[in-house]
Amino acid sequence: MLHRQQSEPASTKSFLGPACVIGAFLIKLAKHLVLIACLMIIGQPIGRLAVSQLGIFLMILSAALLHSIGRVLQGRLSHSHRLPSLGP
Repeated sequence: MLHRQQSEPASTKSFLGPACVIGAFLIKLAKHLVLIACLMIIGQPIGRLAVSQLGIFLMILSAALLHSIGRVLQGRLSHSHRLPSLGP
């Protein structure tokens, strides 16, 4: 294990931590954007929000894009660098 850690470049080690944090943040942000889009859909018939269908579509599209980018950033972590799971 020590040999494998020494053979990895230093840039890879410094990239893994921030990528994981940014990936998790983007996924959370995407979930919040979807929640806001749902509230926009619900608020439109009630008359509380004056949002166009294009606005709702762009909100959901941006949430999907952010979620995909977050998953890619989290997927860069190999299984050896991930934290051990507590469950089975």
